[in-house]
Amino acid sequence: MAVYIVRHGEVEHHQSDIELTARGREQARGAGLVLASYTNVANSLVYIFHSPVLRVVETAQLIAETLETVLRPCPARIFPPQPDGALENVRFVFDAARGLQEPSLLYAEMNTPEFLRTISPARAEFFQSFWTSDDPMGYWLTHDSDGGAETPATVLGRLRERLREIFSKHDARENFVLVTHSGAMRVLLRDVFEADPGEPDFCGIIAITPTHEPQRVQFNYREQVKEYALF
Repeated sequence: MAVYIVRHGEVEHHQSDIELTARGREQARGAGLVLASYTNVANSLVYIFHSPVLRVVETAQLIAETLETVLRPCPARIFPPQPDGALENVRFVFDAARGLQEPSLLYAEMNTPEFLRTISPARAEFFQSFWTSDDPMGYWLTHDSDGGAETPATVLGRLRERLREIFSKHDARENFVLVTHSGAMRVLLRDVFEADPGEPDFCGIIAITPTHEPQRVQFNYREQVKEYALF
């Protein structure tokens, strides 16, 4: 059994809910090829989950199609991709009525002088700095949003809870592909490796496998390997 956390493929920008670029689609197919090359995947049940925005849905679908094509002669069974709220990016607060939403869905409405005048100066500063930063997710990880965004601890908590559920309830013939965003990946990797690794590559993959200790799992990312207390 293993869990593979995959970032979505390349998009032109993160300022609206848009499709992958041609390169992003190739990256997604490439991630599918990498996953298909793993022996444990070729002989298993593969469940694919994704956050709900378009770039992640498309990535998950292309990974599933690639796995189906490559593993067709094998006993693997690829289940259709399904949405999973635990895999959402950090979510921002627009107003109480609309609740929390992924940043790319709010950019056009929030990044305006009119909106910024309606909120606290500290929250306005966070949003302005986030949108103009060379590393928006790195900015979020290290700055207080004054209640304008979910905290890193919140995002980490829901992702850890989903991983605990998977590792506690499923058996060795099941593998999971979780397609998500850089923010969710970075907050988890920072907790595991005790340092922010920076932006994952588009369609970068984190591999998580069980260990002999039931409370711990092993992370493998960019040639770094570390055991991690998940429970």
